[in-house]
Amino acid sequence: MSHYARLSEHLKPVHLTAGQVICESGASLEFVYFPTTCTTSLVSHTADGDSSELAMTGRDGMVGVSLVLGSGSMNHRAVVQCAGQAYRMPADVFQAELTRCRELQQLALCYVQSLITQMSQSIVCVAHHSVIERLCYWLLFNQDAVCSDQLNVTHETIANMLGVRRESITQALGKLQSAGLVSSGRGKIHIRDRDGLAESVCECFSLVCTETRRLYERLERLPDFAEDAHLQDMQAGEQDHALLHKYQDAYDFAPVGFVSLDPQGRVVQTNLAGAIMLDIQRSQRTLSPLADFIAPADRASFLNFHQEVLSGKCRRYCEVTLCATAHRAEMVVRIDATLDEMGDECRLVMIDVTEEKKIAAQELALERQQQERLARQPFMLWFKDPQGRLVSANASLLEDWQHFAQDAALEKIDVQRMPMTFFHPSVPGLMAEATKST
Repeated sequence: MSHYARLSEHLKPVHLTAGQVICESGASLEFVYFPTTCTTSLVSHTADGDSSELAMTGRDGMVGVSLVLGSGSMNHRAVVQCAGQAYRMPADVFQAELTRCRELQQLALCYVQSLITQMSQSIVCVAHHSVIERLCYWLLFNQDAVCSDQLNVTHETIANMLGVRRESITQALGKLQSAGLVSSGRGKIHIRDRDGLAESVCECFSLVCTETRRLYERLERLPDFAEDAHLQDMQAGEQDHALLHKYQDAYDFAPVGFVSLDPQGRVVQTNLAGAIMLDIQRSQRTLSPLADFIAPADRASFLNFHQEVLSGKCRRYCEVTLCATAHRAEMVVRIDATLDEMGDECRLVMIDVTEEKKIAAQELALERQQQERLARQPFMLWFKDPQGRLVSANASLLEDWQHFAQDAALEKIDVQRMPMTFFHPSVPGLMAEATKST
């Protein structure tokens, strides 16, 4: 871990774009790259301009292996195939660390051996396997490297890497798409059936993956490396513990109530806000049923809700009233709930909506009051929407509606706008018009 801390000061995250050349053949290496969500290829070119891919590098490798072998330049061009993120380190820093850190040296040499395996196997692959088999290899390798089912790459790029005509790649992708293994669009290939691709790929993919895994597993068994890994695990555990404390604080002091229930609906855990809502001491909770804190009229509704959550139907919510206590008045809460990963606990989030309910009740009472006032008006009154369609009317108009409908007189009546005191702010789009009964 101390070695990594020293190296991390020199690692800079960079975004690499598809087709970007990060190292030319014969040029001095200024940086080494460690891909995380992108892939690169070592490409060889002929005098006529034709190209062929020798090996690919993903998140388990590095670009600049010639530095490990004592050379300051590469014999082949390194090109980005699938865009993504990588870490970049100055070449001189990397070389200095190779002499200081045995673990880094072992990892780098391990990757060099893995790269040699891949390059040697590619010779066999080109000579003996079909385009569609090699295409499956290429797709699977890049999927593993970018950890995504979607690869942003063109047919032309793949053709250049495999050293074949673009039409051959288009034809091979068409067969894979007809089999339901991939879907191909403009500059994108989506892998839909990895297992199907694995059945169609040549044995080279399995051989390279197996050898790479064997090399890294052997490295982990080395005493020095294992000891360093153990130290990293211990320090990572300490970091996780510190992070857990941060999340615990966020849980405890959140402004909403978090409550966990067992399958019987009893409270097993709560944060501070939840304890205040229920008016209980967190240290003295005795598995009390949550239903005991709920007003009798809402208990049956909550118990049904709890059973539905336990059945795993979906994430749901309900609204209940918590009984008044010696320290607070009656409270209306909205409860959102879901099951934990094991399906043993029902986790609730309780949000106080008392004030919202009061405001809604006040608005409803005001609306009813206005409706009663309108109903008693001696003149005829109706409401239209912005399109001029009748949406409501008072009793005076409804009583004579048949007469107006038969005479088609409603549209001919001269109208006057209703006084603003009769408008409700929640329906600004309604237009009130009135005429006195004649």
